[in-house]
Amino acid sequence: MWQGLSYFIFALSYVVTNSLFAYYFQYVLDRTDKFYMVGIITTVLGIISVVLFPSIELAVKRRAIYVGGICLMLIGYVTFLLAGSNLFLVYIAVGVFFFPYPMIFLAALMTITDSVEYGQWKNGTRNESVTLSVRPLIDKLAGALANGMVILAAVNSGMVGKAKPSNIHPDQLLKFKGFMFFAPMILLVLAAFIYLAKVKLTEKKHQEIVNELQAKLSAEQNN
Repeated sequence: MWQGLSYFIFALSYVVTNSLFAYYFQYVLDRTDKFYMVGIITTVLGIISVVLFPSIELAVKRRAIYVGGICLMLIGYVTFLLAGSNLFLVYIAVGVFFFPYPMIFLAALMTITDSVEYGQWKNGTRNESVTLSVRPLIDKLAGALANGMVILAAVNSGMVGKAKPSNIHPDQLLKFKGFMFFAPMILLVLAAFIYLAKVKLTEKKHQEIVNELQAKLSAEQNN
């Protein structure tokens, strides 16, 4: 459940920022013609990230991937704030922000999957379907809440109707950055803190649980 809470906060942060990219390119950068590059960058980096995950997971383990990935995403946010209207820096920020996302997702997914054995060890019953349904449910909840936040961001920032970039006042732009950058950064820090403080189901702990369950099963079969 702690992993689920941490992942929910993380997913909410990511989806809000990701959903506001179109507004960012239209109203902040005034470069909607260059928005297609975001799709290209995220697609290429997503493939690379997934391919590299097994090797990195063996080297540094899921805990480092989850927290380290969040730290890298925070660096991406800072790069966005420093980029201004420089498209090259914006693209770098997109890459730094997105690259760790698939790895964090996989790390969370594997921990939730390991919770099947943890639940069996803790409660004496094995509920794979219930445990594995948690992650899709979290994604749907985060997506629904993020959509509401995106609407609030657009309305409060004046990015609706026939508004043009020149119509956006500095205070409205600051509100937009609050929704797209500052609030998600706070959520990411909270997600990392919860994970570090509460999630104890490491690869080593999971293997110990599996060994104990196997020993118990063998003893029951012998009896």
